Amino acid sequence: MQPFNLSRSVLLVVDAQRGFSELCPGELPVPGALQIVAPINRLLELPWKRIDASQDWHPPDHCSFLGQRDNLYPPHCVMNTPGSDFLPGLNVHRFHTIWRKGFHPDRDAYALSAEHPAYVDLLRGSGIETVAVCGLATNICCHFVARDLRNAGFRVMLVEDASAGLDVPQAGLFQEKARIEAQELGIAYVTTNVALGAARS
Repeated sequence: MQPFNLSRSVLLVVDAQRGFSELCPGELPVPGALQIVAPINRLLELPWKRIDASQDWHPPDHCSFLGQRDNLYPPHCVMNTPGSDFLPGLNVHRFHTIWRKGFHPDRDAYALSAEHPAYVDLLRGSGIETVAVCGLATNICCHFVARDLRNAGFRVMLVEDASAGLDVPQAGLFQEKARIEAQELGIAYVTTNVALGAARS
């Protein structure tokens, strides 16, 4: 992997929340969600130019929930509930900015940039060239934001062991399908060790 300069790079932690873990089994648990905390914390130790996090922040009647318009998912990460909290043990004090998304009842927002279109311009204005993406779920919100950022011209890596995925057949969201699409776009799938080894201060 080619080295990257931390002074021109951002770490984006996507939706690393209790509602996507076995801590909230009635919500939308992603297998292995709790195991990503330690790798993310290793990444958080680096002196990135920016460290951003996204946070699903759904109203109780969000359109994607069962019984609502799209009828895809059980209620999860509902605002101001334990499911919306970040995973325990995650070093959230390292986050520079938390970007909430999915708060419009009638609009879904897998990608951070869908809810916050100015995010891309913010990164460009900060001199960012490289984005490292990790979190939940690898093939859903991580994939969509990585795809958007890659299409915007950034070098993008998806840190696999600091992420966990979940196939959702009813929505056509599959881990292998997302990986193929991402790699065709030039998104690099890397491990935490590879990312740490390529980082330059």
